[in-house]
Amino acid sequence: MLRSLRAQGMTYEQIGEMYGVTKGAVYLQLRDAKISKARPDHSRYIPWTVKTEHAQARPNAMLRLYSRREQNDPIPAVKERMLDKWLEELKAADVVVCYNREQAPNPASPTGGWYYSKRRPSDGDSLIRFEEEKKRNDSSKVVDPSGTA
Repeated sequence: MLRSLRAQGMTYEQIGEMYGVTKGAVYLQLRDAKISKARPDHSRYIPWTVKTEHAQARPNAMLRLYSRREQNDPIPAVKERMLDKWLEELKAADVVVCYNREQAPNPASPTGGWYYSKRRPSDGDSLIRFEEEKKRNDSSKVVDPSGTA
């Protein structure tokens, strides 16, 4: 039954509403029945354990889109344009994306966690800098790539 609902184009959320369960429960049922495709692995670009309150921040969303692009996963045109604009901003500001669970709110993320830091030679062409916890507590590295702050 779930297979036919998905084939009709229904979302996990819509199916969940029909049965009074969460979209996560629908996904798990489809996954266990080997009906749903595997979730993409974004760990190459998001190697951190991200706090729930930081998950909706723009850097996280853009890194997930970038990861999808790199894995040849289709992205809606409007999101492609958003991603391209963001990548241009990072390049123009010469910054990389960083994450620290304890980072205070800043231009990159109103809820904290994410921040932008000036690119170092050791960053190479990477979009991110993954630092050990003991090195990540210097908030003086926070940069606003839009140049507005």
